[in-house]
Amino acid sequence: MTPVLLTERETTVNRRLLAALALGLAGCASASGKPAPAAQPRPATGGAASPATPASGTAAAPGAAARSGLKPFAELTKDATHRAGFFDTYEKGDALYLVVPKEQLGKDFLLTFQLAQGVGAAGLYSGTMLDIFEGAVVAFERHGDRVFLVRKPTRFTAPAGSAVATAVENAFGASVLASAKVESQRADSALAINVYDWVVSDLSGIGEYVKYATAPRPGQPGAAMFDKERSHLVSVKAFPKNLNLRARLTFRPQQPVGFNSVPDGRFLPLTVAYVFAALPEVPMTPREADDRLGYFITARKDFSRDGENSFFVRYVNRWRLEPSGQTVDGLMVPKQPIVYYIDRNVPEAYRPYLKAGVEEWARAFEAAGWKHAIRAEMLPDSADAEDIRYATLRWGTSDQPGYGAIGPSIVDPRTGEILDADIIFEAQMVRGYKRDWRTTVSPAAAVEQVFAPQDVRSDHGLIASELSAQGTLLSALLAARGEIAPGDAVPMEYVGQALKWVTMHEMGHTLGLRHNFRASAETPLEKLHDRGWAEQRGLYNSVMEYPALNVAPRGASAVTGPGGYAYNPSVGPYDVWVIAYGYTHDAARAQALAREGAAAGHAYGTDEDANGPGALDPTVAVFDLSSDPLAWGRQRAELLSGLWATLPQHVLADNSRYADLTDVFQTLLGQYARALVPAVKYIGGQYQYRDRVGDPQGRAPFVAVPRAKQREALTFLAEYGFGEDAFRVPRPVLQQMGANRWSHWGETNSYEGRIDYPLHEQVLGVQTALLRQLTSPLVFARIRDAELKYGSAAVLPIPELMSELTRAVWSELYRGDGGIPAQRRDLQRAYLDRMTTILTTPEPRTPADARSVARYTLRTLDGRLGQALAGGGLDTYSRAHLLEARARIGKALEAGLEAEK
Repeated sequence: MTPVLLTERETTVNRRLLAALALGLAGCASASGKPAPAAQPRPATGGAASPATPASGTAAAPGAAARSGLKPFAELTKDATHRAGFFDTYEKGDALYLVVPKEQLGKDFLLTFQLAQGVGAAGLYSGTMLDIFEGAVVAFERHGDRVFLVRKPTRFTAPAGSAVATAVENAFGASVLASAKVESQRADSALAINVYDWVVSDLSGIGEYVKYATAPRPGQPGAAMFDKERSHLVSVKAFPKNLNLRARLTFRPQQPVGFNSVPDGRFLPLTVAYVFAALPEVPMTPREADDRLGYFITARKDFSRDGENSFFVRYVNRWRLEPSGQTVDGLMVPKQPIVYYIDRNVPEAYRPYLKAGVEEWARAFEAAGWKHAIRAEMLPDSADAEDIRYATLRWGTSDQPGYGAIGPSIVDPRTGEILDADIIFEAQMVRGYKRDWRTTVSPAAAVEQVFAPQDVRSDHGLIASELSAQGTLLSALLAARGEIAPGDAVPMEYVGQALKWVTMHEMGHTLGLRHNFRASAETPLEKLHDRGWAEQRGLYNSVMEYPALNVAPRGASAVTGPGGYAYNPSVGPYDVWVIAYGYTHDAARAQALAREGAAAGHAYGTDEDANGPGALDPTVAVFDLSSDPLAWGRQRAELLSGLWATLPQHVLADNSRYADLTDVFQTLLGQYARALVPAVKYIGGQYQYRDRVGDPQGRAPFVAVPRAKQREALTFLAEYGFGEDAFRVPRPVLQQMGANRWSHWGETNSYEGRIDYPLHEQVLGVQTALLRQLTSPLVFARIRDAELKYGSAAVLPIPELMSELTRAVWSELYRGDGGIPAQRRDLQRAYLDRMTTILTTPEPRTPADARSVARYTLRTLDGRLGQALAGGGLDTYSRAHLLEARARIGKALEAGLEAEK
């Protein structure tokens, strides 16, 4: 039966703002695609792809217009530019007449809004889809002498003709987006309406984004007015399956913005694209989603499902593949393959890597039973990337990148069928490979970002900055090992590996796949530099991972080991499995495949498993490698700290700026912080699994991280994060760290007012972030629940955690010899700040046990401070520091008692 579909519009500003920020990449970001021509590319029709013609139209019957009071069609469209396509348009002056055929009245189609030209900053990026996966299902309705554009509430449904269908229809109404007066009628009864005021308006709702982008205070909406007098129609392009309209809109912020990319901060220019697209006449047979595999989904409530556990129906987002009747090697050949076209704006040197990245997915589709299902080609000169029949790979640039790559998509909300996708690669993500070492992420942010909640639907700026940082690391290592000279760019071999991986990652999103941040957990540490293993199973089992750069440990002769790879060379076993589930033509086989989550190569965990304060599985993480992230982290930390001592000779060539050394060190300090982060989730951690009851080799939903492993993680952090030798940089290196002396827009020539490099502040930022994550309320809470669930002997308890942290931070007191250096004093003050917060002003959800243990720990520490002060050998700095520490502890203990009353 044909379902009755209804959809609700997301109006919450926070959701829309998150949807606008794209990602990563890097990545992920994510997208879907469109079916391309099966054989030769079909030329675009109308618009810029074919000459616009003066309107002749179809004349209305003599006297018909006069009898109806409407203007004669020929008169209305005289001297207008006619474009024939999905909807015919006639453009004349400030009028844009759209012709609605009689049979289109009441017929559903899609309307999507996209930021075609942004400002390259503040979340307003070209290519951002304003409602990712939430294209509006709309229809034209005539009421009296007006035509209404209405949006249907398609998230709620029931089978057509059923009793509950009437209840659904009565419960959820359509929103009227716009209306226009009927101006004329063609001889075929098609209605002509002027939609200029629809397009040159804030119909898309972009104004809400602008309010946040221009707000004086981050996170709070500002004020920005749409200025119609400074706005206009840009282009009209008509194609067989879609009509694309673009308008350049001007917004006037309450206060002028200071974006480098906006010529006059009083007037913010944005170009919005409106895509009117046909829905398939015959809906695709949907594939129900399964939470053991990672697909983006189209979710609806079907109120006829009375006997089910939930009204929700969830379909995977995927392309339509249908058998042609032909077979090759026993595999089906699809009627229409998935073809991606590389836009002509992609630099020529990069095109082969993008093409290879697309076509690596053929291996996964063969496992799903398809031959020749996917390929990449150059976009023909006669084609237009805006034609919905062409999925494209494009190049983009921004002043302040907010993504590594993004893939806006259009999905049929009835079935999850992907109708359109265009992947955009941000040029600046490869700048670290090109010796452009401008650091955009502080080392402390490198810790905090990993734990922050992310938009699960797209790749974001995190992967863009990370790829650039990995390029800087690779450059320094290649120079250190003599593979390139200081000042040389990274060889194209490595740049190509990165671009190919990024392409495979974004392609995965446009095929419907979500991130898989558990993908590295099945590769043994010793196999990371095994070329054969990487080619068969991958450095990580899925290209949907956010990986660290794979380089050999300290002492190796080559940067990637003996013939190893820096990035995954192909799709992995998980990718093959998940594509087989979504794209096999055999629905029964799909259901069987879903039960194989515990099989080797199928490890899966996604954004909500990896990010946010509640994330607790150390194997679901970004920017780590191998099944032993602790051993890998130790190797990476030793590699980086060992590089610091000789960094000047690998970075500074004749006539180099000393500021280059500072930028490279800052980037590598961030990479060092990334190496420490995986250890945090081991503390009070649990491995989580998605298996269901009866699955082969099925596992319990949660399994405690062994106590020994938790202690190993804490020991690792104590040594490399809080140890006396951590972050030790030789003085000759510090003395060569120069300042950026460029003083113009786009450059920062100080560190928050400091011209010289503030090493103490940067290191303390990393350590403070680690302390905050290790002692967060949810870490304490999950330790207590784990003690109850698994027994106290199986976990690392709160007293042991606080005791070991105290011993690491205050090691000089336990050793009892000599003074305390400045960096150590800073860390110890940060420790006191954190413990005082837990005791006196605890964050919400902090268990009472954490407060009481904090009190006990501070009392014990106070005793050791007294012993140290009673002894000798302290310099003035150290004695003053310890006296202040005792005073602060005393006040904290007293204030803590007051807080508990």
